[in-house]
Amino acid sequence: MKKSFEKSENFYQESLFTFSSYKSYCAIDTINIEIGEVKKIFKVNSLTSEPIKFAFQPKDGLVRVSLKNGSVEESNILSSLLSIKDNNIENYRKFFEKNGFFYPLKGDKYVEIDDNSLLLIVGRMKATVELMSQISEVQRKNYDRILTLTLALLLKPQIEIKIGDHVYKTSKHEKLSNELLIASNIADNSFNFKTDENYVFTIKDSIYGYSKMHLDVYRNLKTDELILDNFWRKVLHSYVNHEDSDKDVRLMIEVLYHVYFNIGNFSSCSFEKINFSENPKWDNFDEPLKHALLEVAKIVVAEEINSSLTGIFPEYDSSIMEPRWRVDSLISALYFSIFYMKPNIELTRICANPRCGNYFTISRTSSKKKYCSPQCANRAIQNRYRANKKSAEK
Repeated sequence: MKKSFEKSENFYQESLFTFSSYKSYCAIDTINIEIGEVKKIFKVNSLTSEPIKFAFQPKDGLVRVSLKNGSVEESNILSSLLSIKDNNIENYRKFFEKNGFFYPLKGDKYVEIDDNSLLLIVGRMKATVELMSQISEVQRKNYDRILTLTLALLLKPQIEIKIGDHVYKTSKHEKLSNELLIASNIADNSFNFKTDENYVFTIKDSIYGYSKMHLDVYRNLKTDELILDNFWRKVLHSYVNHEDSDKDVRLMIEVLYHVYFNIGNFSSCSFEKINFSENPKWDNFDEPLKHALLEVAKIVVAEEINSSLTGIFPEYDSSIMEPRWRVDSLISALYFSIFYMKPNIELTRICANPRCGNYFTISRTSSKKKYCSPQCANRAIQNRYRANKKSAEK
């Protein structure tokens, strides 16, 4: 049931920002690249004869507002987008037709974006929101997920996606990239390291106080490209030779070092899993490292959000004599919605029903709520009952 408001002053005065756009027409072309490889291309055009308006309400998030009567046509647009499953391309098409595209489009020609680029944009939003909530969980912190999401966001290279006249850029995570550049210009002073009688030297470490490394091991790691690629050699070089770097940056380097060298080296990391090259030593994922990881995860979330807060401008509204925000695109409004999340008060969770996957908001103190609705909770109970019954019959 739609929530009704007086269209004018009360509703918009309570909104933290408003945003106007147009519905869009969205077609999907399927391109068969080769046998077994298919690419989906979204072709989008703005319907300038069908304007739409959004507002951000503290309780309902980003909402789409009816221009006819001021009612809320749909609440929490961000959750609606994040709840679409990656393989449900048709629902992405429906979302853009109702809410317009990420950027305002001009002209009569289609703007194209392939499905992989679209999923990359939405995937980073999903990862950022999930990481925010995982960090703020009171009793159910999933450190494996926090580690996976943090590494995936931090280590993925910056990508630019051209969408019509606009360019979407993923976060560069400049604190880390700048540190690796600075550290690469610091000379390797291993010939002057103070070692003990076993040629072991000590490194200052804010997580553990200090760590030790054998001089020959360090030199082999630095010189043998078959052992370490260029990125991890830079991390190692920074860890050993730049102990007095910025506090946040140093913690990033220390966490990366301990994860890679103490838990296990990995070839890649997606938002779903870390692809370790060998069985990880999870016993080394101890409380001090988990605590440090939480701090790094917070830095990563802040960088993800701050780098995406483009197209947002403060202005003074003379009609209501109050300051307001002007937002120029749907993608800016979505990230502004993430910016206004309060994970210390409310958490955004993914429904535990594997057939659902909806994102829903709960109080931070509601640690036991795993499902978005009673229906999903009942389905999960029924599924467990059937599974147990089948197991008993075998």
